[in-house]
Amino acid sequence: MAKKKSKKSPQISKKTLSLVVLVAVIGVAMASLFYVNYLGNHAFDIKGTPNTILYNTDNNQSVKVVSYVQGDPLVIMRNMFTEDEVSNVYLLFKAMPGSVPENSSLVRGVASISEGVGRTKGAIIFAKEITPWHKYMMGIKLIGSPTKPVIYMKTPNLGAKDTKIVILNEGVLIVETNNFENVILLSDFLRTVILGTY
Repeated sequence: MAKKKSKKSPQISKKTLSLVVLVAVIGVAMASLFYVNYLGNHAFDIKGTPNTILYNTDNNQSVKVVSYVQGDPLVIMRNMFTEDEVSNVYLLFKAMPGSVPENSSLVRGVASISEGVGRTKGAIIFAKEITPWHKYMMGIKLIGSPTKPVIYMKTPNLGAKDTKIVILNEGVLIVETNNFENVILLSDFLRTVILGTY
């Protein structure tokens, strides 16, 4: 009787296995970076049909409010920052490099909004310079949600083209101005809305 030859199963060397694992890890990392970049680029995408209203202020100026959320914009803005479920508010901005006059307007605007939120909800506002990480967190709804709304100060150095307040959704409000002087006008208006005094 002839002896049967046993077939050896092919052995994968440790080097090959290490290389396969390394390539897989690099692939997952690259896909994650692409996804983070995608979310960051679409954090402020507009969806829906806008409702535009002009509100007059006490000093005979007007503020344009563009809302992509159904309902009274004043009520929506107030509730966005005063409802019981709101735990944190993120105020994101980008200062000009160096010590320039534009930054003083930005500081006054941030302080005005912070006062409105602080007087109604307490010290729950986080004012920070915007980073790609914030946009990523908005994309996955860690912030920019009804419980952690975002106020984005879109100034000329961030590509602002108009002067308006935009209610993007129930968790994101954009204070957009094409000049730094109007930061104070829009911020003071938003403060009065949050405080319920408008």
